[in-house]
Amino acid sequence: MKKLHIINLGKMGGVERLFLQYLNDAGDDSNEIICVSREIGPEIARQMPQQKVTFATRLIDKLPLRCPQFLRKYLLQWKVNRANADVIIVWDLIPGLAAKPQRGKLLYYDHGCSWRYAKNTKTLRFLSMLDGVISASYASKRVMELRFNLPCPHKVVINRIKTPDGISTTPRHLRSPIRLGTASRLVTLKGISVGLLTLKELLARGHDVVLEIAGKGPDRAEFEALAERLQLGDRVTFSGFQHNVADFFNRTDIYLSTPITEPFGLSCMESLYFGVPVIFPMVDGQPEAVKEGVCGIGIVPSVSIEQHQTLTGIEVDFPHQVYDPLADALVSAKLISHTDCADAVEKLIAEKNYESYSRNAQKFPLENFSFAVFQDEFNNTLEYYKNEK
Repeated sequence: MKKLHIINLGKMGGVERLFLQYLNDAGDDSNEIICVSREIGPEIARQMPQQKVTFATRLIDKLPLRCPQFLRKYLLQWKVNRANADVIIVWDLIPGLAAKPQRGKLLYYDHGCSWRYAKNTKTLRFLSMLDGVISASYASKRVMELRFNLPCPHKVVINRIKTPDGISTTPRHLRSPIRLGTASRLVTLKGISVGLLTLKELLARGHDVVLEIAGKGPDRAEFEALAERLQLGDRVTFSGFQHNVADFFNRTDIYLSTPITEPFGLSCMESLYFGVPVIFPMVDGQPEAVKEGVCGIGIVPSVSIEQHQTLTGIEVDFPHQVYDPLADALVSAKLISHTDCADAVEKLIAEKNYESYSRNAQKFPLENFSFAVFQDEFNNTLEYYKNEK
C-alpha cells in the first residue's frame, strides 16, 4: 500500500513526534511526504536524514523559491495526483487542495486542530472531500462529531509513543526539595502560569519544593516576568528544549500538566513511563492519557481566562470551546485552580501515596500504550479505508 503524507514539519510538536516514530518504524519505502511548511525544523530534520521530502509550495524542492500564492493549491493538487498513492493522510491541518485527489482515499488524522478550525467554507469544503477520519483520542472524535457532524467513517487510534530510553528500574522515593516539572511549548495556552502560581502557593504553605519548566516558545519571557513578580527566585528553572528527556523525567518527582486544552497528552504518557505521577486537568483527552486516582490526579478546570489574567497578568489566547469528558459536551475553556493543584501535590506527597502512584504510573503505559499496537491499529485502519467502497 502506497501512502502519501501531507504534514507541516516546521517545528516539533506532538503530531510531528508521533509521525516521525511511525515513519522511522515503518522499515519500508511505501511512504512519501509532502511538507506544507517552508523549511523542515532542525529537531525534525535530525530524525529523518534519509527521507525524501517534497515541498508543497516550492517550484523546485532543493531551492527555497516558492510559487505565487494564487497558484499554490493547483501545485499541491498536481503533486498529490503525481504521487499516485493508495491513501493520502493529511496530518492535523487543512490543506489548500483545488479538488479531491483523482486517485486514492483522502484521510484526515486529527491530533487536536479540530478544536480550533473555523467552521467556514474552506474547512467544510475540505471535510466534504474526506473518505475517512482517524482521531488520536475519543475526545477528538467527539469534538469533530459535535462540531462538524461528518458523514464519512470515523475511527479512533489512541495516541501512543515508543517506550523511552533511560528509564530507571529503581523504585522512586520523594527527595528534598520535591521537584515539580513541566515540559511543553512555552505558549500561554499550556498554562505554565498555573504551575508558577502553584509553586508560590506550596512555598507559602511551608513546603520545600522547586519547579523546572522545560521547552521553548514565544511566551517564555512572559513566564519569566511572572516568576520574577512572584519572587520565586531560584525556586524555578527554565531549562529550555530537552534533547535528553530521560534526564528531565528522572530528576522530576511530580509532573504538572496544566493546559487549557490537550487532545491527548504525550508528555503526560512519557512522564508515566518514568514512574512520575501526573497532575492534570479533566479536559479533552487528558483522562484517556492518565488514569485519575491511579497514576495521577485529575482536576476539574474552574478558573476562567479572565480570572486567570487578573491573577497573573497573562492573557491566554484560546477563543474556542473545549471538550468536557464528564458531561460529553463542548464548554467554555477554563484553567485549573492553582490552589486545587497545590492540594493535589499535597495529596501525592502524603506518606505511602507517592510510592503507590509512582508504581502505578510505570505500569499504566506499558499495559495500555504499546507503540507496536499503535502501528498495527494505524496500518489496519489505513487498509480498512483503502478497501472501503
